[in-house]
Amino acid sequence: MVEDGSPDFGPARYGDSFADVYDEWYDDVSDAEATATFVDRFGPSQRLLELGVGTGRLSTPLANRGHWVTGIDASLAMLDRWNGVAEPLVSMAVGADMAVLPFADGLFDTVLVATNTLFNVNQPGGQANCLAECHRVLRLGGRLIVEAMVPAPPDPHLDRLVTTRSLTVDTAVLTATVRDAANQEITGQHIEISEAGIRMRPWKIRYSTPAQLDEMAEIAGFRLGDRFADWDETPYTDDDSNAVSVFVAV
Repeated sequence: MVEDGSPDFGPARYGDSFADVYDEWYDDVSDAEATATFVDRFGPSQRLLELGVGTGRLSTPLANRGHWVTGIDASLAMLDRWNGVAEPLVSMAVGADMAVLPFADGLFDTVLVATNTLFNVNQPGGQANCLAECHRVLRLGGRLIVEAMVPAPPDPHLDRLVTTRSLTVDTAVLTATVRDAANQEITGQHIEISEAGIRMRPWKIRYSTPAQLDEMAEIAGFRLGDRFADWDETPYTDDDSNAVSVFVAV
């Protein structure tokens, strides 16, 4: 059995598994321009840190709007494909663990953690450490923006699933998942089958409920400012499956 935080599912695992196909598979995972518009509401020329910058899908439109963007990602394979734009719009992309940020106190106006990226921190206590680090590197009154799924209620029928992600004349991609509801973990494999052979792309997340996220954020020194169902600022309800939370550093 693989333990939390082991090298098999360490901080770089997700990015290393998907770096070569990320831009193709996840180009439409969320609306990058809508994300940038949402961030704009907090002011021009923000000093912004994006956690899990990946290939730069979000950092580029943010930088193009005049924000000074720094990105980090634990996966060097992802950063090798980073689509950063020329200075001075993007300052840098850094290889680092989200739970141990290599930046000075109070350096940023905004920290962005989009598309379930926080849940890739799967070590026990890791998400709480990450939020504490976000508070440390934010100025007083700075904002932490977290986009994350809202976990579905426990259902034994969802604990073990195999689904078809994509199917073409020469490739099939299956997704196999095992959910441990007691520990709020999902372990998965994207299984890519083609004439060239079989490619395994493993991943693991530890999910949190909005209430748990609020509790961790409060302990880290934040208060909840706003919560929406999406980047278009649709009011959030308890029936929504996604949440965009804005926490203010106090």
